[in-house]
Amino acid sequence: MADDAPCPVLIPCGVDLVGAANTMRSGGDDPRLMGLPLINRTPWDDGADLDRADLSPWFNPFLSHFAADARRCGGEVRVVRDDGAVTGLMVSDPVERVASVFSRFRAIAEPFVRDRGPFGLYSEFPFEPSGEVFDILTLSLTEGAPSHRFRHPLRPFSAKDLPEVLGLLREVYGVVNERWFDQLPSPTEAGFLSEVDGRIAGIGWVSLARRRARLHSLTVRAPFRRMGIGTDLLFARLLWAHRSGALDVLSEISQRNPGSLTVAARGGLRRVGQIYFYPPL
Repeated sequence: MADDAPCPVLIPCGVDLVGAANTMRSGGDDPRLMGLPLINRTPWDDGADLDRADLSPWFNPFLSHFAADARRCGGEVRVVRDDGAVTGLMVSDPVERVASVFSRFRAIAEPFVRDRGPFGLYSEFPFEPSGEVFDILTLSLTEGAPSHRFRHPLRPFSAKDLPEVLGLLREVYGVVNERWFDQLPSPTEAGFLSEVDGRIAGIGWVSLARRRARLHSLTVRAPFRRMGIGTDLLFARLLWAHRSGALDVLSEISQRNPGSLTVAARGGLRRVGQIYFYPPL
């Protein structure tokens, strides 16, 4: 789910999760310790619920976007409710076998992580054994468009690029859910790519939701790294986000990827939090 990761959707299919109790209010309260009953997860069927939900310090504007993408890709969307309000969300991709859980309550996130099975899973809560740490980075766009001198020609992704883009992603990541590309580009999802000698050298994506933008899925072929292509793709997406009315941007980058962190720093992004990736069991 990061700018240097393969999954465009912050999104284990088939996880058997139970959620928080109706009367649970504090993020530190564990309903099992409180002696309260647990509520089974339910399918999501109302985007407006997620527009009103407060499940994350960073990703609230994108929850409906994530859920719609997961459903469009053939994945699963599950919610946990407290007196009718959504207090937890799980979205998954059955092809790439990755999922994300969003909640302010540790007790909701923990069963997802513990019972994730053959799926990798993202959570904003740290658990033991520890997961891979991704830094959450943000940048305000309220003071104007970012300035950058591009070193390489770039152009927007179009549907005719899909075969070669899929080839690039499979070369780097292996399995890719082709359904994610249906109906792209769109007013809320854009991609930019760089070509070298007639071959796609790199691509990156940007999502827009409620005047917030998220940079994700930056991919550069190995022979073309350290040439400034990643930096160019970063600024192309920042400019698109600004022109599209975004007030700020966020991205997630693994601490194991110092190259991408350096690129983000060049663009002015600064770390504000962390999210954790737990590999398949």
